[in-house]
Amino acid sequence: MKPIITCFVAAFFVSGCNTSVKPSGSTMTTQSTASFSMACNNYATQVNRAKQSKNLDKLSQLLKTLKSQSDCSQAYLKTLERELSEIATQKASVLVKRGEVKQAEKWLEYQYTPVNLWSTQALRGDIAAKGKQWKTAAEFYNHALDLMDNPTATPTKPSPAEIKMVHSLATETQLLAGELIAINGRSGESSGAMRDNIRGVEIRERPIPVQFVFGKTALTEAGKDSANKLLAFFQNQNSTRITLIGYTDRIGSDATNCILSRGRALALKDYLIEQGCIETDIITMGKGKRQPLEPYDPSRYTQDMIDQMNRRVEFAIDREVSHTNQCL
Repeated sequence: MKPIITCFVAAFFVSGCNTSVKPSGSTMTTQSTASFSMACNNYATQVNRAKQSKNLDKLSQLLKTLKSQSDCSQAYLKTLERELSEIATQKASVLVKRGEVKQAEKWLEYQYTPVNLWSTQALRGDIAAKGKQWKTAAEFYNHALDLMDNPTATPTKPSPAEIKMVHSLATETQLLAGELIAINGRSGESSGAMRDNIRGVEIRERPIPVQFVFGKTALTEAGKDSANKLLAFFQNQNSTRITLIGYTDRIGSDATNCILSRGRALALKDYLIEQGCIETDIITMGKGKRQPLEPYDPSRYTQDMIDQMNRRVEFAIDREVSHTNQCL
């Protein structure tokens, strides 16, 4: 799962044809009258220049003015909003890479990003992750995946590489948050990283942040909360077979970690059964430390963070799971 982020938006202009006339008895100044009487298409040159120079302040002001022109079509205004948001996101992305987060946040304000693009949400996730705000980052990345999967919100289909990248980041930050962000705890409805398919890209690996007491198979209270959300999700899916695969971090011997990973998968199974899952529906296996998670960009994390992500359980629904690296 190792991709990259870009977004391309096409622009078009709709010509206007009505010219407003100054009402009799009006006290409007000459300058305001000229502004009031200009047709929408008369702003095209200014708009193009602002876009070419990436002058977001000018483009934002022009958008506000154009919204007051009765002959500007909604289609044209929406396209211009998307273009403004895309330019602002590109500008902010460069600043984030330079480490200028505060400056980047300025360009992500509503004035400059009136449309929530998937790339905008992913960039907000990047900013939150830099501040180690894992839950906030996971929420932004998961929202980006939802926007990617929505053809209305994202008419241009993202590439498989882009989808896999955002999915990796959503999964990683969710593991670090220790919370199942992408499942509604009551309805069990899935979103974001818990989807099994995003615009034709099949999601096969879905690590879940079920926390255990360190070195033990007992679930923590946070682990039980995640397990309850997972139970609601399984029930909502009407699953006929569930496979739970336990993993551990790199610390300790292979033999010890094999026993621990199997025990944790089994402990989660037992908990789900106690809460209402059918025993014959659940298969467990352990892979210990033999198949570590591969972060999208390891440089984002410390070794302790990577160890935390590796203490995970993955699941599969109604499909065969590879037995490679399984503990015997």
